[in-house]
Amino acid sequence: MRITTVGTFPKIAKDHGPSVRTATQRFERRAINATDLDQGFRDVTQRVLGIAAENRLDLTTDGLIRWNDLFDGVVRDIDNVTSAGLLRFLDNNFYYRHPVIRGRLSYQGGVLRWWHQQAQQLSSVPLKVVLPGPLTFLKLAEDDSYHNRDRLLSDLVEVLRLEARSLRDLGAAEIQWDEPALAYYPGWDVHEVTDVLASLLQDAGIPQAIALYWGPNVHSWIDPLSQIGFDRVYCDAVSDPEVVPYLEHTTVQAEVGLGLIDSRQVSRESVATTARLVERVLAVHGDHKVWLHPNGGLELLPPDRAEQKVQLLASIRDAIEGRHEGGLTS
Repeated sequence: MRITTVGTFPKIAKDHGPSVRTATQRFERRAINATDLDQGFRDVTQRVLGIAAENRLDLTTDGLIRWNDLFDGVVRDIDNVTSAGLLRFLDNNFYYRHPVIRGRLSYQGGVLRWWHQQAQQLSSVPLKVVLPGPLTFLKLAEDDSYHNRDRLLSDLVEVLRLEARSLRDLGAAEIQWDEPALAYYPGWDVHEVTDVLASLLQDAGIPQAIALYWGPNVHSWIDPLSQIGFDRVYCDAVSDPEVVPYLEHTTVQAEVGLGLIDSRQVSRESVATTARLVERVLAVHGDHKVWLHPNGGLELLPPDRAEQKVQLLASIRDAIEGRHEGGLTS
């Protein structure tokens, strides 16, 4: 079994550590310059990547410390789309700057490559990049230009595929496509979804995963998404408790991720109880095909609790690996 994070990490300080919020406030008061602000981002990113290394994660994000929200990086890299007013992100108590499409989309690039390059310099753990999937982008964006779903989806897929290729060329360990809209909203046409996402995966040349979270409709997508070529399907098993029973009785082609660590609750999961759930899936899929991770980004938690959730991943893995030596303890 392997362990990973799947999204954000708090940008505020633990104790008196580096804080993006503090650096940004000081920059806005003209107390520091742009170079100092950039160093603030680097310091917080280094702290996040240090936590990943200390807990021996097999793969990690950089905490998305430089991102304002899920769409921020790609909006900066794509022409004719801008960030507009704040809207609530699904059913969470935080907001995103909703993208507004004002003309035909074209890929410009540069920002995400630079952000990833900065993080690579700080990381000893293989580093993935999180990108919004085209269906979630479509669902949560405002279209002031195309007024045609098919043409917009086609261009969205094309520019996102170019973004993925750019990051592949930089040596990213994985592209993780976030599609929370599939989990959250009902009524998707499975054939349209699989056709769109299969097109996204063409000629990738890099491991690609899809993350489904914060909705009850996760388990029904695991097999269809596995069949079209995703290397990994990361599943929120907190919002959808049917994930573990489904995977306990169904084998799929892709590697599967179990989001059993609740990223929206400060309470600490039991090592023994969580390990037993993981073992039910391991018995069917084998060690090499199962990942454990939080069910979403950790930015909603206080920084000390977010760090504890990462530590918990390592504790559960250690408990499972040592199960024949001394059993599991809570």
